[in-house]
Amino acid sequence: MKKVLFCAVLALCPAFAFAEDAASELEMFSTPEVVTQAAAAAGETGEKKTLGFSGEVLSVLEDVVYSSSTGNPFNSYIVGNLMLDARLKNGVKAFANMETAYQSKTRETTSVLREAFLDFNLNRRVYFRTGKQVLQWGRCYLWNPTDLVNIEKKTFVRKIGYRDGAYGVKFHMPFGTDYNIYGFLDTGNAPEDRDLGGALKFELLTGKTEMAFSGWAKRSRRPVFGYDLSSRLGRVDIAGEVSVARRDNTRFLRVGANGLEIYRKNEAWVTKAAVNFSRGYRLGNFNDRLTVATEFFYNQTGYTKNPFKDGTVYNFPGPLALFYPAGGTKKEFLLGSGLYEPNYLSRYYGAVFTSVSRFIITDMTLNLNYVRNLNDQSGVLSTGVTYKNLGDLSAGCLVNAYLGPANREYTFSGAKLSVQLTAGVSF
Repeated sequence: MKKVLFCAVLALCPAFAFAEDAASELEMFSTPEVVTQAAAAAGETGEKKTLGFSGEVLSVLEDVVYSSSTGNPFNSYIVGNLMLDARLKNGVKAFANMETAYQSKTRETTSVLREAFLDFNLNRRVYFRTGKQVLQWGRCYLWNPTDLVNIEKKTFVRKIGYRDGAYGVKFHMPFGTDYNIYGFLDTGNAPEDRDLGGALKFELLTGKTEMAFSGWAKRSRRPVFGYDLSSRLGRVDIAGEVSVARRDNTRFLRVGANGLEIYRKNEAWVTKAAVNFSRGYRLGNFNDRLTVATEFFYNQTGYTKNPFKDGTVYNFPGPLALFYPAGGTKKEFLLGSGLYEPNYLSRYYGAVFTSVSRFIITDMTLNLNYVRNLNDQSGVLSTGVTYKNLGDLSAGCLVNAYLGPANREYTFSGAKLSVQLTAGVSF
């Protein structure tokens, strides 16, 4: 692993000579010049030490409707995030995000440190971030085939709370505004130094197009190479990314001689790609009041046949047999083995995202989104309104409809409808 990373650095260096601390992350990875300018300005004004606290509290009511049940599950809970932001001299910064949730049904309180990292730099030329962090890696809205560094993928239905960060060291080397080098050394879950993972990215700006070439490597995994870009054609914004690997690192299930088993496919040069087209429209007196985006995802090694539809009972191997001594279906095996990743099961996907700001009143936004598994013909239609005023009070109502035949990716749970009501405050 170390040899792979070291060789990658040697090869590259001569040639180059939706919350989750969103502002800081976008500054370092999307518009790194902002960090450089801000740091320089701070130096000119004396760089005073500052300590800031911020956060939010969100109360949630959720109801799920099953067509085959007279009693439907109801859940209520509250999630709070407390964020600490310490700005020190010489561009040093410390940040932490602690998340606490209380479940009224079980009367249990859980806490997790979502992010905790330290930023520092070497003579304003190389910027480092070490600790637990969520990285801005990939350009598309929902699917990011080039993102192999974050431990949580983006969700179609808004997650309450923040994504969990990956642990490691990130660096950024800016060369003016036209070139940037990014890197991440993944130290999480590495019992030995040879188990470290790493990623490198070289980003350049050519005219109106920003593009990047990237690579990821880890022991016992096939290296993955990526390319992503963002551009504009007329009034349409375009974002895309593609990853290729000599073999797929994803685990799949298959029927073996003794029942179901886990394996990795041997297909050569596996490709995964996503593309997003978005445009803003003028409504009334406001530009971009209506925004529409459509996104497509191609997952070469995804299932072409629906595994959730198979009701056959198979033998289960290993530890899973302790929980299912009589065996079970492919659905139970997928869920019990952690093989199922929402929105990444099949080969072809599509999604549409629409948003109308100033809906009815100034502080309200209407959203209407739809995601579809194009292989098994199931999908989720999500619509709702969110309200947030200048006093940082917020409220929302979200309704999700699970559409398509039974026992497909988005309908296997049997849920037909879910309703989510939220009320919160930021400070």
